[in-house]
Amino acid sequence: MSKPTNLSSHNGCTPVSSSCVKWQGKDIDCLILCKGDSIDEVIHQLGCLMCTIKDQLDVDTYDLTCFNLPDCDIPHTFRELMQFMLEVVCQVQEAYLTGASEGAEGTGVDIEMTVASCFQSGGLTQTLLQYVAAIGVKVCQQETIINNQQNAIAQLVQRVEVLEG
Repeated sequence: MSKPTNLSSHNGCTPVSSSCVKWQGKDIDCLILCKGDSIDEVIHQLGCLMCTIKDQLDVDTYDLTCFNLPDCDIPHTFRELMQFMLEVVCQVQEAYLTGASEGAEGTGVDIEMTVASCFQSGGLTQTLLQYVAAIGVKVCQQETIINNQQNAIAQLVQRVEVLEG
């Protein structure tokens, strides 16, 4: 058993290696920690999780080039990035609600884009707003079809049960 290197600062406690101290808490599945793991393992798992979170929150890992921001306006912290993204979403929403895509310059709602064949009506391209609206209509149509099919299946099941009875 190895001893800690700070033996002089134990303040009346018997020094014990952290590899000998066992986690007595409940299992934590998302950290792959189990009751009985050594504190070394617990600290290692927590450290790895912290590194993962730190990497995910690193603003420099996100590609913001599509926004054509000047260097002075690029977010430097995750909080700034989230605020920037919320502002963009608000601009898009405002442009959508007012129906003024021409007043939404720079938000992307007026961008012409090639659309999937099932959404084409009169051409290969639509604006982002038109495309989103078409997707919403198509999703509602599909939901109606699914509900009708589920009702038909339920009726068929009832008929089969009657015939079997």
